[in-house]
Amino acid sequence: MPFTLKKPTFPPKSGTMSNFWIKLRYRGRLRNPEDVALLADEVEDICRSRNWKYHLWEEDWSKPASVDLYNDDGVLIAEGHAPLQGITFQPHSECETIWLTFTPDGILQSLFTLNDPTWTADDATYPWSRVKTGFDGAVTHLAICQLFFYLAEKYFDHFECSDESAYWKHRDDARLETWLNEAAAQYELMQQEIAALEANESLEPSIRDEIFYNLIKAYGNRFRRQEE
Repeated sequence: MPFTLKKPTFPPKSGTMSNFWIKLRYRGRLRNPEDVALLADEVEDICRSRNWKYHLWEEDWSKPASVDLYNDDGVLIAEGHAPLQGITFQPHSECETIWLTFTPDGILQSLFTLNDPTWTADDATYPWSRVKTGFDGAVTHLAICQLFFYLAEKYFDHFECSDESAYWKHRDDARLETWLNEAAAQYELMQQEIAALEANESLEPSIRDEIFYNLIKAYGNRFRRQEE
């Protein structure tokens, strides 16, 4: 059955949504590594039909990885060889790039995980990738989750996703809408409290830092642990 994209029944919120994000972490292993070209071709067709920016990776799998990433005046530079095949794409202009690229063993990898397998989690043998969504409400987040549902069943021997909104676990649009509205509203409130805190010159720096830390921690404990 071909992939079809279900649009959210609730519209994205206006205001500060462009500053709000949801984090998805994901990892996986292809059932058959030789199917990487089929997966890339299918995702390319999806990207073309939705005007998503994408890039195909067809690097030499016979050469070992020698990736070195570094920052040069705000520009991320990659040197060395990345034995990756597959596709990367960007469903929204403010969304991070999604990596569906693989090494010869069929493990989902990226430039970031090849450079540092623990860059977003602590498992170096089976690394996690990451993408931030939510800038346009539920639209991009739902699209990515639905695509992952489809690809996981068709191509992967194992696929795991850790979703802060818990949509991956519950697959409940109404639950996602409730969580998204509440999380975005509380995020906006936290930003206002931080702005007021920074403008308050009467506070000692150590007290200001403690309040700032507690604000961030409280928000994180409430909305950044849903995937668990």
